[in-house]
This record gives sequence, structure tokens and C-alpha cells, in this order.
Amino acid sequence: MNEHRLIAEELERQLGHWLGAAQCFVDAEEFASRHAWESLEHSIGVPVRSELARTVEQLLEAGRTSAAAVRASRLDPSALAEAQAAVQQFRRRYVQVETTLDFFGQAVNTRTSTHLRAALQFLDSIAYQSIEQVLRPLGLPVPPVLTYLGEGLGASILRVGIRLWAPGTVNPVAAVKIVRHNLYRPTSLFHEAGHQVAHLSGWNDALGKALGETLADDPALRAMWQPWSSEIAADVYAFVLTGYASVAALHDVVADERTLFRWPLGDPHPIGWLRTLLGCAMCRHVYGAGPWDRLERAVLTTYPPSRAEAATVPLLLRSHRRMDALAATCLDSRVPGFRDRPIGALVDASRVSPSALAELERTAGPSLWTSPHWRRTDGIRLIALAGLREAENPQRAGEWISRARTWMTGQQSVAA
Repeated sequence: MNEHRLIAEELERQLGHWLGAAQCFVDAEEFASRHAWESLEHSIGVPVRSELARTVEQLLEAGRTSAAAVRASRLDPSALAEAQAAVQQFRRRYVQVETTLDFFGQAVNTRTSTHLRAALQFLDSIAYQSIEQVLRPLGLPVPPVLTYLGEGLGASILRVGIRLWAPGTVNPVAAVKIVRHNLYRPTSLFHEAGHQVAHLSGWNDALGKALGETLADDPALRAMWQPWSSEIAADVYAFVLTGYASVAALHDVVADERTLFRWPLGDPHPIGWLRTLLGCAMCRHVYGAGPWDRLERAVLTTYPPSRAEAATVPLLLRSHRRMDALAATCLDSRVPGFRDRPIGALVDASRVSPSALAELERTAGPSLWTSPHWRRTDGIRLIALAGLREAENPQRAGEWISRARTWMTGQQSVAA
């Protein structure tokens, strides 16, 4: 057997393996169970399955093209280099498609039990509601939202429309990771929803410009705060939807003494110490005095800015002195993408003030935590209320988490 034919046959063997493995991708149950796929609402499952099926078909078509190149190389030694390149390219594409399918399969497969399926279905729904109430009046498309359970301390999002790992594959949904410790206190869900809203409406750039104008007299602070505009916009969005609950939950995530003052180069997240104080200032701006004042004092007492790196301390102190002005900028600045209105014109943060939530609790009575009506029509405010009560009564936090678990999953309520 001549040398070129030997190489061609070895290429054919390699390609046969990768193409055979790729054919298994046709069955979505290779990546997630049938019940998990069926737990997705039609508006979520159809675009995901359709995009993944298109991606797999493109991979298989690339495999068929590669196979033709390998067959041709058996007869034509000059085609051998092209066949080798085709096999290598198909290998790489296979891995990219597998990564894409694994991501969605693992996300969908986190719906491993009846109560987790119910909880994540509920979060799909209220995340969509939170985005819809802003984007639909603006005439912007409202993407479906797929939530899934993930590891770590903080939530994350893959925005709709971004390019995924597989060539030509576009994310058909806003995919939001919820971490386990906040599954039943999911204010971070609205932070991630805020990223989607801000991206589609141009809020990030508008807020960055507004922050720059507020800090125009202090170039060092302006240079610090403007690059944080995308994360600040998302924090603001979580705040206007869930009030103080979002601030307390955020502090629980960032309050690590090893990282609270950290400022990595290029990190779009504000320094954790400043994020917490900005949240407290936003509460004060909208609601006046309240439990956020205690949180602010605790942060300043427990973590004095002198614990930060020496070069950062002056920036922290000057930022702290201007925190009320920064909060006003975040909440009151007019945004072109919001038809020249502030975020408060689209989402009324006063609906989740402690007094408004107490009134909701009083008028609804015990049915607030048992009625499917309240779960369906006021789910976001219920999250705000449960988070507020947990923050106000830390000795009963476990009871409030248990209560949130029961109503989020549609189970029979328990007393708290």
C-alpha cells in the first residue's frame, strides 16, 4: 500500500469516529432528560431546540463535506493536504458544538426534581415579566428567559443574540444562572435581567455618560466609576424591582473581607464596598430612613476604608462623600433608550418600599402565600417582601427561605 493511500485511510478512520459521535447529537436526550426538556415552556423550548437542531445539522453537513474530501484524497495525492485540514477542522467544530449542546443540556437538566422544575419555571416566568414591563412599552423585542441552577456565589447571564461556541450559533434565549444559596431569594435574577434590558435599550452607555457628568470635577473618580456603568445599571434594575431585598442580598455575596475592597484591572464590577453603599444610598433616595441605614453603618464600622490598599483609600473616601449624588444620578437620569425618561418612569420602586410591601401583606392576608393568583400576578413583589423580611429578621431567615420555597414551587404553604 502506498504512503498516501495509507494516510487517506487513516484520515477516513478518524473522521468516521468524529462523524459517528456527532450523529448522536441528533437526540436531545443525549444531553438532558425528556422530562427536563418537557419542563420548558413552549416559548423557551422551541427556540432552543430549533437552534440546537440547526447547529447539529450544520455540523453533520460539514462532516459530509469532509468525508467527500477524504474520499477524493484516496485517488488524488494532491488532495491529501486538503483532506487533512478538513478532518482537523471537523474535530474542532465537533468540540465547539459539543460545548454548546452541553451548556444547554446541563442547564435544562438542573430541573432534576418536581420542586426544582416548579421553582425554575416560576423564575423563567417572572424574569420574563420583569423584562417585558420595560421593553414592550418601548417597542423592543422581549426575549424568552431560561433559568438554571449553577455553582458559585453569584448569578450570571448569557444574553440573547450573542454568538455561542459553535460557529454560526446564536443564543436564542436569555440564559440566567441562579446559584443555590439564592434560589429562594432570587433578587439576583433581576440584576441579570437588567443586563439584558440595558443592552437592548442602550442604558449602559447613557448611565456611563451621566456618571461622567456627575463626577466631571473629579477625573480620577470619573475614570473609576464610568467603566462600572453596566454592572451599576443591573444593580439599579434589581433595586427598582425588589427594593432593599436586592441590596441585602448583594451585600451577602460581596461581603468577603478578602475581596470586598478588591479592584481588579478591567473588572466591570464596582468595588464591593462601594456597591453596598450605593445600594443603601438608593434606598435612602427613594424611601428615606430605614433598615439600609443600619446596614450602611455596619459596613462602615466593620470594614473601614483604611483596610483597602493605600492608593485606593482616597478614591473610596471621595466616592463615599458623593454617594447620595451618585444614587440620584442612577435613578433620576433620563435615558434616551427609555424615551428620555429615567428608569423610575418605567419601574416604580415605591411599589416595593417597606410600607408598600407591608400594605400588600396586610390586605392579602394569609392567602398571599397560598393563592396561585398572588404568585402569578405579584410574584416579583413577593420576592421583594420575602427578602425584606429575611433581612429584617435574620434569626428567622430559615423560616422565610422555607416559606419562599413553598410558594415558589406551588406547594402547600407553611407557617412562618
